[in-house]
Amino acid sequence: MAVNVLFPRKHALVGGQRRALSRLASKRPVSAPQNDWIRRMLFPTEADGYQQTKLRSVPHRDLFDRDINYEQAHAVNDVCVNVYGTLPYLISGPPGTGKTKTLVETAMQLLNTTNVAHVLICAPSEAAADMLALRLKQHLNTKQLLRLNRPGRADNEVAPELLQYCYIENDMFYLPPFKKLMAFNIVVTSCRDAAILADARLTNNELWTIQQNMASAFQPEDAAPTLSLHWGALLIDEAAQATEIDILPAISVVCPPSAYPTNLPQPRFAMAGDENQLGPRTASRDPQFSTSLFARLFDRPLYAEHTLSRSKTKPFSRPPVMKKSMLPITYPPFTLLIRNYRSHPAILSVPSSLFYSDTLIPEAVAPQTLLQTSSLWRGRKWPVLFLPHTGIDEIERDGGGWYNISEAHIACNLAQSLVYESRVQQSDVCIMSPFAAQVKLLRGLIRSNHYGSGAGLWDVNIGPVEAFQGLEKRVVVLCTTRTREKFLDRDRERGVGVVGERRKMNVALTRAKEGLFVIGCPAVLGRDREWAAWMKFCWRNGLVGDEKRGWCAGEGAGG
Repeated sequence: MAVNVLFPRKHALVGGQRRALSRLASKRPVSAPQNDWIRRMLFPTEADGYQQTKLRSVPHRDLFDRDINYEQAHAVNDVCVNVYGTLPYLISGPPGTGKTKTLVETAMQLLNTTNVAHVLICAPSEAAADMLALRLKQHLNTKQLLRLNRPGRADNEVAPELLQYCYIENDMFYLPPFKKLMAFNIVVTSCRDAAILADARLTNNELWTIQQNMASAFQPEDAAPTLSLHWGALLIDEAAQATEIDILPAISVVCPPSAYPTNLPQPRFAMAGDENQLGPRTASRDPQFSTSLFARLFDRPLYAEHTLSRSKTKPFSRPPVMKKSMLPITYPPFTLLIRNYRSHPAILSVPSSLFYSDTLIPEAVAPQTLLQTSSLWRGRKWPVLFLPHTGIDEIERDGGGWYNISEAHIACNLAQSLVYESRVQQSDVCIMSPFAAQVKLLRGLIRSNHYGSGAGLWDVNIGPVEAFQGLEKRVVVLCTTRTREKFLDRDRERGVGVVGERRKMNVALTRAKEGLFVIGCPAVLGRDREWAAWMKFCWRNGLVGDEKRGWCAGEGAGG
C-alpha cells in the first residue's frame, strides 16, 4: 500500500527567521566605512576587545536583588560599564548557579545606572520568557514592562499575574500601538516572537534611519543631529537551547544601521546559558544546524583560549583567578558562574569534575528531614545511590520504543518508599528515562492500583530527560533502561539513551536537590567514560544498592 506523507513547514516561524537573515546579510561590508556591529557579534575576534591593564575591584552597586553573589555582580557590572569592548558578553551558568537572576539584575541596572532606556529580553521558549517577565514585574509596573506574545498564543498558557503586562486586542495578544510600545523600558518575548518587532519595522535600523531622514527633511540647511538608538541592549536567557537562526530575529531588532557612528554607544548583547547541557532540539544532528550561537561563540579562540576560561583550569584546583602577573590581557568578555545553590555536594561532585573542570562550589544548605536519615542511603550515607540492574530490556511490537519492566518496578517502588517512609511529597519526586516507551510504561504503572494504597501515585513527575532541563526536584530517579550492549551503537546513531550522550547525562544528574538514584547496567554504562567515572565514585564511597532489597523487586505494596 502506497501512502503519501506531507510534512508542512512552519511558515510563520521559518519566514521570520529567513527575513531576519536577509536583513543581517544586507549589512555585509562595502567599500565605504560602516558600522560592523553584526560582524563583531557573530564572529568576534581578540582585536574587537579591550585590554585589561589593572586588576578589577569588587563592584559596589545598589542591587535590586541583595542575594547576588560575587561572580554574578561582576557579570552585571561588566555589561553595564562595558569594559570588554563591542562583543557578545557570555554568562556561562552551570545548573543551579542563577543565570536568570543575573540577567534580571543586569536589565534593572542597565535601566537605572546607564544611558540605556529600552531593553529587549528574549528566551527560546515561552515558559522561559514568562519566568523572566515574572521576575521583572517585581521591579516594574505595567507602563514599563511588556510581555509580548504572538496573536496565536492561548491566553490560558500565560500566568494570570502576567496578563496585565500583555497587550490584548479583540481577545488576542497583539502588538501595542506605536506610541505605547515605544514607551516600554523592557520588552520580554520569545526568540521566535522577536520577529514581530522586526516585521513591524521597529528595529534600530528602521527607527534610527527614519528619525535621521525626518530631521534632515525638516532642517535641510543644518547638519542632521546624531540621534541615539532606541534599543540599547539585547539579553537572551537559556541561549544554549536556541539554534543560531532562532536568535537572528532578536539580533536584527537591535542591530544598528550601517551608517550609525562607531564612536557612539553601541547596543550591548549578553547571553546566559550552559554550553554543557542539552542544546537546541533539532531533527538534524549536523552540528552546523544543531549548535547554538552561544556554544559556537564559546568555541572561538577569544573565549576558549582565554586564560580565565574553564578549559584552562587544572584538575583539582580552584577556578582560574586573574593575577597581576597576567596583565595586560584581553578583558574577558564572559563570566563563569561557579556557585551552585541547588544540589547536595555529593550529587554535584562528579558533574562538576566531568563537565565543568571541577570549578563548581556547592552552596546549597541541606535541610534536616526524614529524607536525609533514610535507610535507603549506603556507605557514607550521602544522598546518592547507584542500583545495578541487569533485567532485560525489550522493544515494543512493530519496532517501537524500548522499555524495561523490571526497572520500571524498581523505580516505582522507590518512589513509593520515598513518599511513605521518607515523607517526600509526590510532586517533589521525578522519575526520568531517555526512552519514550519506558516513560509510557512508568506512567501507567505508578498510576495503577499497585501503588498509593490502591489509588496510584498520580503526582509523581515522570518524563523524558529532555523535559526536565531547566527544572529541579528534591529527588530524582533516573532509569537508564538499556541493559543489552549490542544495541548501543544503534542508540548512538539515533541519539537516544544516556550512553555516549554526555550532555543528556549532565542534565539527568543535575536536576536533583536532595537525593539521586540511578538504575542501570554496569556493563552498559561502563562503555561510556563519563558513566564509568560516576560508577567508580559510587563504588569508592559505598553508594551502591542491593537488588535483593524489598523495594527492588516485584510490585509495590500499599502505603
